[in-house]
Amino acid sequence: MAAKNWILGNAQSLALAVLCAVGAELLAAYSDSTGDIGRILFALIFFMALYGAPALLMREVARRFGWGWPSLLLLCAALGVLQACIIDQSMFADQYGGYAGWEESRSATFIPMFGISAYNAYNFIIGHIIFSFAGPIAIAEAWSPKRADAPWLRPIGMIVAAVFYVGSAALIMFDPQSRSASQTQLIVSWLLVAACFLAAALIGRINISAWSRPIARVNALAVMAVTFAVAVLGNFAGEDWIGVAVGLGSTLLIVAMIIWLMMRFDWTTRHSAAVAIGYLLSRGVLAFTYFPLLGEVEPLPKYLHNTAMLAIVLAAGALAFRARRSRDNATTVDERRH
Repeated sequence: MAAKNWILGNAQSLALAVLCAVGAELLAAYSDSTGDIGRILFALIFFMALYGAPALLMREVARRFGWGWPSLLLLCAALGVLQACIIDQSMFADQYGGYAGWEESRSATFIPMFGISAYNAYNFIIGHIIFSFAGPIAIAEAWSPKRADAPWLRPIGMIVAAVFYVGSAALIMFDPQSRSASQTQLIVSWLLVAACFLAAALIGRINISAWSRPIARVNALAVMAVTFAVAVLGNFAGEDWIGVAVGLGSTLLIVAMIIWLMMRFDWTTRHSAAVAIGYLLSRGVLAFTYFPLLGEVEPLPKYLHNTAMLAIVLAAGALAFRARRSRDNATTVDERRH
């Protein structure tokens, strides 16, 4: 049994790392590597280290301490700030990677006092929380609900994940292009990371699994559909202040929906996964509507890439929904914290 759990844990961890790489970068298909199989495979491995490894580590911290999703989301927020403000420092860059429209997008909601774009702050931080870390974690945990609250990594696994994360992050940080932040901005960013970790620890002390919940159930597919629709609509307002308001509004609307449903219905890992799948599907579908922001990519490889990435999300979602109702019933008590 121990050997079986070890194999399942490693397979689940590896698949989570793949899904993090897809959700964070490859699904959006904005780079000139889109449709290039060789470059995509290299990017997949690199992004598994950059996004998958820290997602595994933060999940491990939360589950070993018995923390629920509020704390895990704060840990994911810490990773988002680390990525956008400290590792690649794209939050503070006037130009980045030669991407078309970067300067125009940044200037539309630029806040001189902080030296950042409000739209980029929303897009990068919330985007990393949802697509790079929390979303893939929610889907991966739903693949095996009985193990959703259990640690997946042994000490050696955590060390390996940490080495891969630090190594991939260092490669970006040593790139001169990733040095856009001032000393003050870096200090504030580190303080935000520390604040997220502190808040996660404090909130983690609250035993939300002990709260009474109704036993009535809401359809997870309906949750996914509503999330998908709201997430798609939130992307059609542009990259100006109206876009920031609409984007934040759509995010808050989904958060309010989750809280409302959790107060009135039994919420399981499948429902958490449904929200994540809805978000990832929205990114995958919208990727069909534009061409990469860097370089020239022919239509055929571009659309094949979009289709392949969307198929990965659909397959991950199908695995999350495959569990029988009896399995959900058997694990309802353990899953209520989600």
